[in-house]
Amino acid sequence: MRVPGLVTGLLITGSIPLAFQAWVSDIDFVAVMDAEPSPAQLAALPEVHAQLPSGPHYDGIYLTREQLAASSRVDDVAPQILAGEFTPAKPAGQLNPVTWLEVARHSVPVRGDRPAVALDEDHLRAWLRGNLSGYWSTWVAKARKELGTLVADDPIPAEIMVWGITGPSRLHHTLATGDVTTKSGACRYTAERFPAWAELCDRAMRARAGADVRFTVTDGWAMTELMTAVIADALNRCGMGEGTRTGN
Repeated sequence: MRVPGLVTGLLITGSIPLAFQAWVSDIDFVAVMDAEPSPAQLAALPEVHAQLPSGPHYDGIYLTREQLAASSRVDDVAPQILAGEFTPAKPAGQLNPVTWLEVARHSVPVRGDRPAVALDEDHLRAWLRGNLSGYWSTWVAKARKELGTLVADDPIPAEIMVWGITGPSRLHHTLATGDVTTKSGACRYTAERFPAWAELCDRAMRARAGADVRFTVTDGWAMTELMTAVIADALNRCGMGEGTRTGN
């Protein structure tokens, strides 16, 4: 072990416990610690991650048992790695109540047992609302601005389409069901509830599965319309109208 005594539990989260797809899935994890890491332990972690295989990415967060046994806090920080970039004290990111939900409901322990996890439904719903009205609403506005500079038949990368179509839809699913879903699951869920965009969702799901699906600017506009509908419906479920939206 390169950092003795630091990690006393290791949980696999994300898509692997739900529906792993080797060609698209990262390996998401939560590393459980008995105590806050020392400066020396933190300094050793980037080298540990640098020695892991380059693909798929290992994306994860280091949390103490004490943190998991309490609700996630907006002012908290934790060591996190995303796409090969390690941050020793990162706020936000995977430090959110959806991670707590994944750990409690779907995580697979590969070292130690699943720790006690505090699930706060009100905190979860508030975070989901904030992410929809903040990050995702801003994302839609930026996407529309970019689309306005292009012509209808210009290509749009499939990964952008999948990201946009499934992002708000996964949060809508969690608000409606209290549970998490995969990107492919979000495509199926959204196609059923927003049938006007069912064909677009099906194409996104096939692209997610590795099919060679071409998307254009016209599809991009349809994506932003779908995202706007999903966000509005999710916020209306929470009793939030246009005049009461708040940022993340």
